[in-house]
Amino acid sequence: MPHTNNPNAAKRKANRNDAPKFLKRQKKQKPTPAVDGDGDAADGVDGAAGPSCASALANIPRAEYTKLINDYHALEKNIAATNDPKEKERLRAKQEAMGGLQKYQEASLHGGDKSRGGESGKWCVKQLMELKVGVAPSDKGKEKAKVVPKIVIVDGKETKVWPPKPVREKLRLLDVGAITGTSFANWKWIDTTCIDLNPQAPHVQKYDFFDFPVPSQDKLFDVVSLSLVVNFIGSLSKRGEILQHAHKYLKPTGLLYLVLPLPCLTNSRYCTHERLESILTTTGWEKVRQHDSAKLTYWLCSRVGEGKGDGKVWKKEEVRAGVHRNNFCILVNTTSGDNGAKKGEDEEEWTGVKDEEEEEWKGVEEEEWKGVQEDGAEEEWGGIAN
Repeated sequence: MPHTNNPNAAKRKANRNDAPKFLKRQKKQKPTPAVDGDGDAADGVDGAAGPSCASALANIPRAEYTKLINDYHALEKNIAATNDPKEKERLRAKQEAMGGLQKYQEASLHGGDKSRGGESGKWCVKQLMELKVGVAPSDKGKEKAKVVPKIVIVDGKETKVWPPKPVREKLRLLDVGAITGTSFANWKWIDTTCIDLNPQAPHVQKYDFFDFPVPSQDKLFDVVSLSLVVNFIGSLSKRGEILQHAHKYLKPTGLLYLVLPLPCLTNSRYCTHERLESILTTTGWEKVRQHDSAKLTYWLCSRVGEGKGDGKVWKKEEVRAGVHRNNFCILVNTTSGDNGAKKGEDEEEWTGVKDEEEEEWKGVEEEEWKGVQEDGAEEEWGGIAN
């Protein structure tokens, strides 16, 4: 019988344009549990716990959480600029009315949620692995030695006995502004210490970076991470000071990992890639690796000498004209305690012209960094030889 005479043919033809049911199903998002320093679920936290802070904003339009970030940043700058205690109190009350630092962090986490591109730690880890940071110079370039078992006779039978795996020192990293402390949790060869003004996980310590105790010489860090931290600071002079302050926590061979919203350099009146690199030189850093994604600029820098820099002073100077520029700026004065900020310089950042630094940021969706091994990464990495 011809196909066209089949009574069910019309029904089958009508259904051909419908997608199969399995394609219509939406995958359920697994909740992100709090983790400890080894990447495991933290004590007392169920792996099937409720949704993360970021997922709480999953259905909120981008414009709303972006506005929250912008408004909070603007208030933070106003607080840093005024010396009037009553005005500071009024501005802090406005921040609390918005939901405070807690709500700001939730909005920031939504922009960096793994379902939206992941966290900035991936690029850093990729560079550390390529550069073999922490590996002894004498071991770099060596081929991995083949491990051969010994053959022993046990009860008349040959048995292979493998030598014990060598114990290697973990790379020590200080993650400033860690929030939930998950950026480096997937790499067990990294021993991460996490601090934040308002921690969102039990293993994240509550500290202002300027108040965090400097470790003893045998506990200094290999890397200090300032990911989206410098642009959060309202005081322009404090931005320069934090770059200098990071030296206190690092080994002589230590590295600074700096991440900023890309518009801070591509659309600022006062800062460019070249100017930031010069500021880093003044604060004792030399660029090792640098990369720009669609929304972020990543910098991995090594210490120069003892971190004293070249002694130059960096004031607020316009380097790029335009009405729609943002006002991101870093002030540096290595010879004075107040970092050389003249009265009114911090205030100028956000008076008269609308600051579009965060408006351009749009929540910052970060790139996925493919090819960075997570599970069993210490085998590929080889660890840090004692």
